[in-house]
Amino acid sequence: MLHSLTFHKTMDVSFRNESHRMPDMKIIWKRVELQLFSIYATAHFPIFFLSDAKYWDDWSLSGASKDMLISVFSQAGLPIIGYYHYAVQLVGWWFYAFSTFLLGYLIVNVFYLVLKALNFSKFDAMSLSFLVAVLPLYHARIAAINNPGLIFILIFAFAVYIFIISRNENNKYKEYLSYALFALSFPLNSLVPSFLLVLFLAAYLLYKKENALKAEFNQRNYLNIIKYILRNTYIIILLPFVYAAIQHFMLKTSGMFADDYNIIDIKISTLISEIRVIFFYLFPSDGIYIDKKILLLVFAAVLMAVYSITSHQVCSSPQVEHSGRGLIGMGVVLLGLGASAYVMVGKEPSYEPWTATRFQVLLPFGAAFSTLGLFKTICAVFPATNPDKRHRMKVASFAGLIAVFIVNWWFVYGTFYLDHLWQEAFADTIRNTPALQGRNSVILDRSGLQAFDTTAGLGEYAGLHESATGKRDALILNYDSMIAYGGWSGFVSKFGRFLGAWTKVEDAAFDVPGCLYIIHRGRAGQNKWSYAANAFIVKITYPERYVARDLLRFDGPFCQSTR
Repeated sequence: MLHSLTFHKTMDVSFRNESHRMPDMKIIWKRVELQLFSIYATAHFPIFFLSDAKYWDDWSLSGASKDMLISVFSQAGLPIIGYYHYAVQLVGWWFYAFSTFLLGYLIVNVFYLVLKALNFSKFDAMSLSFLVAVLPLYHARIAAINNPGLIFILIFAFAVYIFIISRNENNKYKEYLSYALFALSFPLNSLVPSFLLVLFLAAYLLYKKENALKAEFNQRNYLNIIKYILRNTYIIILLPFVYAAIQHFMLKTSGMFADDYNIIDIKISTLISEIRVIFFYLFPSDGIYIDKKILLLVFAAVLMAVYSITSHQVCSSPQVEHSGRGLIGMGVVLLGLGASAYVMVGKEPSYEPWTATRFQVLLPFGAAFSTLGLFKTICAVFPATNPDKRHRMKVASFAGLIAVFIVNWWFVYGTFYLDHLWQEAFADTIRNTPALQGRNSVILDRSGLQAFDTTAGLGEYAGLHESATGKRDALILNYDSMIAYGGWSGFVSKFGRFLGAWTKVEDAAFDVPGCLYIIHRGRAGQNKWSYAANAFIVKITYPERYVARDLLRFDGPFCQSTR
């Protein structure tokens, strides 16, 4: 009997201990960092399946010597990037995927800290951070050549956070530290126009904190207002000009990038392009590739699941959330700043070809504000007598939207995996076909397997040929690109300064036109997604059984006659 009582007391104590442990798990899950990481990782974990893949200019980057890397990036005015790529390749190519994933998450996390420092409500701050993590923008992050840009964006975001904290605390040391960090981020030149945001923030923080400035606003003494702001922000105004002077005299472009590279040309069409970018990226629907039926299914399933899970009271917090119109206005400003650096040099952000999405690198921040603003505006239209139900529906609908973006990212990474399989098949075909080795060629691809119908570039073809043969004696051109520049000789004349060791064609005979090869899918009737799934499984379980070249069929050669 005594033993039985002791057992019951022990069990009672253990259950009580368990009940004390359970809230701890809830507290851990409620940590913002974990929630942000969960959403971000769910969307972008497939990048690790592509850790050995190379895209676009990665083929020029891959295997380049230290001297070559430093020389090329010195010509671009960024020698430090050459050292970075050399260091990363000493670690291994896999590190590009790892660092891209990590840097992306850190940017999202620091963005959340910036919003909280600006007193955004928890719902707004988390929603905006989730959107920055998963909006269908900047697919070009997949390319290792674009990886260093994320470092500069992270430095810039952290500098903004330090700047806000320094102004709130009136700490000059932190303020000067933020200026140093801003200067370190400027090698990504697209951040220089975005630095105007810091001037806006400084004026806003001054208005909030300084009674003298508020009094001038009330009296509408605009000249004094301008003088007051200039007196307190002169370092911010001067910093971009100081960096521009340093860049002009010490980091000038040369060689391949000397002639007409990134020349600013502001005209009426530039303004029209800027307005068009802002309009189309308020909600970046063009980046959603999944079928509408799947989209609706995912949205509805997640909406119902989240709504049922949050059946208990979830009324809004007492913090004041920003209105939909206010968020849209902020989004327009940020989109304009993020796009301006590219639009001014004639590089309008777009989805086709996918390499042009590198010009979207700063757009997720503005698009997040405008998307959340549009979402709130739509939610406000629907009446609800019960505020608790209204808030639950808003949370559930937003969760459905995030789920759609996540599934869309899986599709994007899957598309790049298909492109990777195409590359392997192309190289394996050359490796096993002597007639394709050591000779110039023109490729007309009709396989439909290249990512987002973006044809391979000059360096990609040469890199694949080198990986198959170990030689750099073949100039391989894309048919459409060649025709666009007036044929073989026109292309060679236009891009002659790029034909060399960097593009891995230094031993090719540029004056000998190549024969045409037309590429088709090896198994015309097979669904490309089922092939990708089978290839993924076979390469993991029985890699020796996988024959890459079976994916493609080369028809040709079709050579020019002597006439």
